[in-house]
Amino acid sequence: MMKKIYLSLALACSFVLVQAQTQTRIDAGLQGNAGAVSGFFETYQPVNYPAGASDWWHLLDVRHSNTNNNFAMQFAGSFFNQELYFRKTNNNPAQTWSKVLLETNGNVGIGTSTPNSSLTIRSGSTGVSIEPGASPYFGILAFNREARTGAIFDPSGKAFQINNGGGDQNLHIQVYNGDGTLVTLNSLVISGTNGNVGIGTANPTEMLTVAGKIGAREIKVSTNAGADFVFEPDYKLTDLAELEKFVKTHKHLPDIPAAKQMVENGVNLGELNIKLLQKVEELTLHLIEKDKQMNTLQAVVDEQTKILKEIRKKIK
Repeated sequence: MMKKIYLSLALACSFVLVQAQTQTRIDAGLQGNAGAVSGFFETYQPVNYPAGASDWWHLLDVRHSNTNNNFAMQFAGSFFNQELYFRKTNNNPAQTWSKVLLETNGNVGIGTSTPNSSLTIRSGSTGVSIEPGASPYFGILAFNREARTGAIFDPSGKAFQINNGGGDQNLHIQVYNGDGTLVTLNSLVISGTNGNVGIGTANPTEMLTVAGKIGAREIKVSTNAGADFVFEPDYKLTDLAELEKFVKTHKHLPDIPAAKQMVENGVNLGELNIKLLQKVEELTLHLIEKDKQMNTLQAVVDEQTKILKEIRKKIK
């Protein structure tokens, strides 16, 4: 790009070598038949110069040979900064000027004269658009400063949009169909209040809140406890008769939330799994105890059966 600028300037200079001195021209849009000629100019009252121009400005004007039209290639810049503007009048004295991108200390700025990075873009309400072009980079990436939104559009008109949810201070990532309708409402939300992430919900109440199903190959839940305390010698195992009474009264196992609580408050998977493991371990201890009782009872039955057989022999 810089090479093109230098080439244009060189060509322009070749046309105006005859103009040995800088002249004064207030109106950069002046037509040839009104006295405009090619050359170098200055002004302290700029008219039809770049927007906001005031005070002293330079103008380099290369005009068409026919003075009855207003075709010119022009460069302009203020006396007091390093900014440079370019335009081709195309028979329009008010033709818009384009700012030439220049490096400042190795940085390039778009929409700013003080870039603080290799590329700094500061846009107005019209936003910033990046059009990658052909495969494999399809679509357009666009950001709107005023609406605080951004979107990636594919050639079919569908959009992947990033926005602030209409001012709720959250970051929303949503998918739209080509007709502008949402594919998924609140696809992904990052809360600006607490940093929580929500999928399918605009109000994530936890670090990750998912309003829908989750598909996964594996889920690992970190925990700082277990249920092995059930096997300690001093653990008091609930009597089965007491357990029966509790279940009949409350319709759920001790230490396990009731169905209504689960519906209203949800379930802590890590905590619930430990509680269920505790009940399995308690059940295991009950089974071991019942097995001992059955073995004792079986021994008694076997002994009584042996005695009965001996009595029968004596009777015969």
